[in-house]
Amino acid sequence: MGKVVRFSEFDEYLAELKSSGVKIDGTILDANVIITLSFSPKKFHTRTYEFIKNKIEKNGIALYTTVNTTQEYLEFHRRLLLTEGLRTVIHPSSGIELPNKKKQVIRAQSAILHNRETHQGADPIFNDREIKKIREVFFNSGNAGMELWKGLCDLYLRKPLEMEYRALDKLRISYLSMYNDDQKELFNKKITWVEAISICSDVGAGFSDAMILNALQCTNLPFSISLDSDLAYSVMANFELKDVVMPDELVENLVY
Repeated sequence: MGKVVRFSEFDEYLAELKSSGVKIDGTILDANVIITLSFSPKKFHTRTYEFIKNKIEKNGIALYTTVNTTQEYLEFHRRLLLTEGLRTVIHPSSGIELPNKKKQVIRAQSAILHNRETHQGADPIFNDREIKKIREVFFNSGNAGMELWKGLCDLYLRKPLEMEYRALDKLRISYLSMYNDDQKELFNKKITWVEAISICSDVGAGFSDAMILNALQCTNLPFSISLDSDLAYSVMANFELKDVVMPDELVENLVY
């Protein structure tokens, strides 16, 4: 184990697993995969969607996510929905009246974002610091400003974010939990923080990525699917870890 497998190598890889008698009940998706599946402007959207559809689902391999990846997925859509809502509300056609100071701060942060989109190819999404700067201007106006901000969040965030959470079901992605009686047979040991810390400490991988690899180690699932180099480098540095499957281009860009 401990291999980084290209999408183009997956058929051969899957055949090897089956010939070795490995049971393939499912795979764990990292947050970037789930986000990319749900957001078509993402660079790897089409190839990831087609890979999941044609190579994973057609082979009857179940899709799982962990609490960490679900949190990252919802955090992405929180920022996306707020960005779209705030950019909409300053447009004359929105029909929503905002004080000039509030409009100015949204326009200022939107201009910074537009510059990132234009020159860096960034996603059209405010970062958390920009959202906090906008919110601060609202809250500085006292209770009226706070209520106005809450109203915008209720309009643009509450139900849409709930819909994004439910969209995981439409993608046929299940939350993996050792406390789920229906999934107990998938686990071979208890998930612990100590083992996640050990994986994190190998190459300094992000802790959410270490948690994915740790969860994978505690199950009978043979591989994860990722768009994150942290998972790849972790697997390359520790051959006791299970495999990670990634798009060819990402594997080719790894430095090793």
